Amino acid sequence: MINDIYKNILDEYSKYETIYAKEKKKIANKTFKLLPKEKEKFIKVVSQLLDIDNSKIFRLMTIWIKKKELYDFDLLAIYEKWLYNYVNSWGRCDIFCYHVLNPMFERNEEVFDNIKKWINSEKIYVRRAGVVTLIESTRSFVVNTDLDKVYYIVEALKDDSHLHIQKAIGWLLKYAYLTYPEEIKSYLKKNVNTLSRTTFRYGLEKMPKDVKNELMKL
Repeated sequence: MINDIYKNILDEYSKYETIYAKEKKKIANKTFKLLPKEKEKFIKVVSQLLDIDNSKIFRLMTIWIKKKELYDFDLLAIYEKWLYNYVNSWGRCDIFCYHVLNPMFERNEEVFDNIKKWINSEKIYVRRAGVVTLIESTRSFVVNTDLDKVYYIVEALKDDSHLHIQKAIGWLLKYAYLTYPEEIKSYLKKNVNTLSRTTFRYGLEKMPKDVKNELMKL
């Protein structure tokens, strides 16, 4: 069964000279019909496919999970395993967060206990997932979680030297500003000398021009 599904996926990929997001979505929608409907069997088959060839399957997996809306808390251990085993780039990290981890967090606040472990990982993109999971991906990005959780993540990672972590923290602050404008403005003012300049600049991006100019002078 696994080999047949995998062959069908490869056949679908072979129909396109260049694979962009639109093409991947088409492939995901067609191959989704080949997967078992029952949750446990579906997850087992997807896990086996990831083991065969995670480079082609990974993005398809995130679309399949979103289509099936598999966000029950009992699946977190499996998704966490996928996070540690297959998330090894900026792109994979963010799409996995948007389609899988963030919706899981939105529905199950206890996921934050796991997030607190992710940000201490030696793996760069596991740490980044601990930040990006707090940003909900809709037509635009929003931060719906408590401000205390935002501060916890930022404080824990603000001294991280990796550029993709610094940008992620700034990104989190940028969208948290839309939900908590006065609080984030105040936080950035107080921490201008403790945040990296990259994080600080990213955190200003959604602010009105006059507020941004004021903070840039600090």
